[in-house]
Amino acid sequence: MSLTKLNNIVIIGRGKVGQSLTQLFRSLDYTVDNIGRTTSEQIAAVANADITLICVNDGSIERVCQALAKSFKTGSVVGHCSGALDSAILSSAQQRECAIASCHPLNTFPNISLALQRFATTEHGSYMYSEGDQAALSTLLPLFEQAGFNNMRIDRHTKPLYHAACVFACNYLSSLMDMSLETAAKAGLEKESFWLSLQPLIQSTLENISEHGTAGALSGPIARGDSATIESHMRALVEHSDSLKISYADLGLRALQIAVKKGELSDGDVERLRCVLGDREAG
Repeated sequence: MSLTKLNNIVIIGRGKVGQSLTQLFRSLDYTVDNIGRTTSEQIAAVANADITLICVNDGSIERVCQALAKSFKTGSVVGHCSGALDSAILSSAQQRECAIASCHPLNTFPNISLALQRFATTEHGSYMYSEGDQAALSTLLPLFEQAGFNNMRIDRHTKPLYHAACVFACNYLSSLMDMSLETAAKAGLEKESFWLSLQPLIQSTLENISEHGTAGALSGPIARGDSATIESHMRALVEHSDSLKISYADLGLRALQIAVKKGELSDGDVERLRCVLGDREAG
């Protein structure tokens, strides 16, 4: 199906992703119906839809698709926007002779207001990771490209690992920053001002990773084999929070793995750092 033949796009779900995509497609002058939870409205809408995108929570995608399967227009495209689930969850639509796909917009959607702001124009520069029937992708990928997405393909069997990678980079980055701010607060520093002081450090780190990779960007006590400093951190953390100490040690061991790849630490440095960080395999 070519984009010039698209008459109607239906997006099921009025949450952050659903409203954001609706806004983008409407800015391109496509006819888009954004439908909420009312099943009767969903059924009426998808009967005439060339494309149906199911943008509900992961636990509801299969149920919604099954409820609408008999109403999908034959030959239409049905997709969902989950990062973790693959297109096979839409098999009930495929059985009705629809082409199916999963298309995950790779960005953060903390709330509707911020999502709409981030996707106010097609200049957002986000990536879209997709897999599914070729017939579905041949329609959806040009549409998403028009909407400003950089299209990437993914094997459907690797979706859980792909999504875990996204969680590490986004959700767990928030966790990491929260641990940094908590530790600073225990040192008597005011969180808001310390957060501002971290901005140049964080930005420089991201730039260094982009230019030199994670190993080339690694600095600090582990990169230089300074086990005494790491030991002082561990002693201070355990006095205030055992969970922070455990997280620090786990992340330290990962940093040590990266440092070893650089090849700048002696065997003695590595062994001492492993012992200080509590590596069970040390020694």
